[in-house]
Amino acid sequence: MLHNQFLQIVTRLQSSHIYGFGENNHDTLKHNVYEQKTWGIFARDQSTNWEPNTNHYGSHPFYVLMEQIPNTDGIPSGHMHGVLLLNSNAMDYSFGSTPSLTIRTIGGILDFFIFLGPTPEQVIQQYTWLIGRSILPPYWSLGFQLSRWGYSNLNHMQTVIERNHDAGVPFDVQYADIDYMDSKKDFTIDPIHFRRINEYVSQLHQHGIRTIVILDPSMIDDKDNYAPTIEGIQEDVFISWDHKKKLIKGVCWPGNVFFPDFFTHQTQVWWSRWIKNFRQVNLTFDGLWIDMNEPASFNTNDPLPWNWMETNNSYTLKCPQNLFDDPPYRTKAAFRYDDKMNRSARLSDRTICMSALQGEINPTTDRPKYRHYDVHNLYGWSETRATWNALQLAINKRSLILSRSTFVGSGQWSSHWFGDNEATWHEMKRSLIMMIEFNWFGIPFSGADICGFDKLPSEEMCIRWMQLGAFYPFSRNHNNRKAFEQDPASWPASAVSIMISALRIRYTLLPYYYTLFYKAHTQGSTVIRPLFHEFPTDKTTLDIYLQFLIGPHIMIAPVTDDGARQVRLYIPSSHWYDYYTGSLIQAQQQFVIIEAPLETIPILLRGGAILPTQGYALNTKYSRTKPFGLIIVLNANGQAEGDLFYDDGESLDTIDSESYYYASFTWSSDNSQLSINVIKNNYAHMSELILDSLVIYGWNRIPTRMHVNNNQVYPIMRLHTEIVHIEKLALVMNKNHIVTWDEIVDNDD
Repeated sequence: MLHNQFLQIVTRLQSSHIYGFGENNHDTLKHNVYEQKTWGIFARDQSTNWEPNTNHYGSHPFYVLMEQIPNTDGIPSGHMHGVLLLNSNAMDYSFGSTPSLTIRTIGGILDFFIFLGPTPEQVIQQYTWLIGRSILPPYWSLGFQLSRWGYSNLNHMQTVIERNHDAGVPFDVQYADIDYMDSKKDFTIDPIHFRRINEYVSQLHQHGIRTIVILDPSMIDDKDNYAPTIEGIQEDVFISWDHKKKLIKGVCWPGNVFFPDFFTHQTQVWWSRWIKNFRQVNLTFDGLWIDMNEPASFNTNDPLPWNWMETNNSYTLKCPQNLFDDPPYRTKAAFRYDDKMNRSARLSDRTICMSALQGEINPTTDRPKYRHYDVHNLYGWSETRATWNALQLAINKRSLILSRSTFVGSGQWSSHWFGDNEATWHEMKRSLIMMIEFNWFGIPFSGADICGFDKLPSEEMCIRWMQLGAFYPFSRNHNNRKAFEQDPASWPASAVSIMISALRIRYTLLPYYYTLFYKAHTQGSTVIRPLFHEFPTDKTTLDIYLQFLIGPHIMIAPVTDDGARQVRLYIPSSHWYDYYTGSLIQAQQQFVIIEAPLETIPILLRGGAILPTQGYALNTKYSRTKPFGLIIVLNANGQAEGDLFYDDGESLDTIDSESYYYASFTWSSDNSQLSINVIKNNYAHMSELILDSLVIYGWNRIPTRMHVNNNQVYPIMRLHTEIVHIEKLALVMNKNHIVTWDEIVDNDD
């Protein structure tokens, strides 16, 4: 169906196993087509804890569908395909029980791309080949991160950092929210409360702690004293009502604000200059957190901004009545909220007017090329791209951008956190769905605010969320100024010890994570994936989301219910071992009950894997100097394989210049040998590091000794486990090695 400002397409689905579309809140990974709901896609400053069935910060009109064997009751064929509608206008989608899919959009064209897989991983690899591969994050950003909106001053921030350090909490990154600014204005520092922050950041650097600071896109309406605005007006960087350059004025943290138009070259130059100068002169940050970039404007179309009593500012942006701000079809992103307001909801609520103009001047019309109506969902995308280019000039190393609003392709420049959640078990569960979806969307470096941004978590909830968050790709504890502090060391010592235990596992596994991110960056693979990516013909896996895989080999089954001390999890085919005890899970293609005392998060290892590890330390500056190890998990045939990617963790051109290390590992019980084959050896520091230990699961025929480099080493069974441990190998990492053994003793006898 095609009309002016309305395009609709209806398609019959090959099966009901459909996933994806975002960013909106839903409570299962697989969409329930039989509910016949409609969902909006439109970037808006709306928390994940809003009413059900609401749209959020980004726009990702991409879905994947697991195909079924014809004439069966939904039995999956193992083949998956994906579909992208490349369209930046507001849209919604709905399902029918046929099953069918209806997509409606209010502009642009129906520009579809289809990805035929046929495996789930191949679908995502093909999708990211088109939209851009995800970032290779700096190694330090894989460490745990601390944040809070509500540090009252630098001493407060310093106290939090020191108490976590003293408690032995490992972490790599400290954030500065808008507290550090002078009156919440970008490119400023509070001259009283954060006067010496740059000096303190330098001290943190010496100890391996990085700093990321927040920047919002909007600039205060101060044409007399605030240089970014003064220069921005002179250089024509702000979004205007019309070609006469009357500026759109909204409301955000500092008060009345203007909005940069990142589609124009002059804005990108202005933004880059201010970022570079701010870092050189004021604050030597390591990355940027770009927030409020939907863009957010407080209470547009309402009489007063929500914080008017705090700011003594009663102005709000009022959008005129026209076909852009009030289109014939408003989409679910607007009409979903009619029953919550004393007026009809509008697309421009909480953001800027759709009728605004953006982009370079079209020489034919002498007007900007775009309406905000058409490019609204690209605002965060355009700011992210400009910020990426600015940081490369300012730092000349890999940095980290954390963006709230995202669009198709944002992952090639940024990471993403899921926004303002609440400290509830429900929100913890939702984070698992979003984590998988953003791996599909090509932004694998993502995660939720651990322990919740809003409201107060119980001690047990924060323990369980820290256990889960220790395995988010992006692992950050963050909350707001209205809540009590919830950083790990703010809890009793018993809770801190449990949180540290989970983080300790994460830090040990960072080489495995980093290798997965290398594959995501170069091949488009997922880092976090649902079970059906690895077991696509197992129908049961299609509905599972409360357990997930890190790569193909580690299964995490977090506790997401209050008071629970067990989890019910599904064991797909193949060998799976308990991470802590080494015992083989005696089940295949069935649900089992796993004990989950408060002190542990259930972790299973898949047979056939070799996982690289590295020694634990309080941050990656020190862990990167520790010896490596291998976790070897044997399959039913006594075989295993794996690999390791490693580099300096921060250079921009690691891949292009091939200045990295890459090795493969192969264990063969039949041949009684472990082979270590160095394939790329262009990271010189590897000559100073050693492989010192092996941890082996599923080894039932254990030799009395092993041979390597004319030396002998001796396997030891860990006490009260079925895990074999071999230490003191001292094998230099930049050489090939073969470990052999003989004199087998059958452990089953």
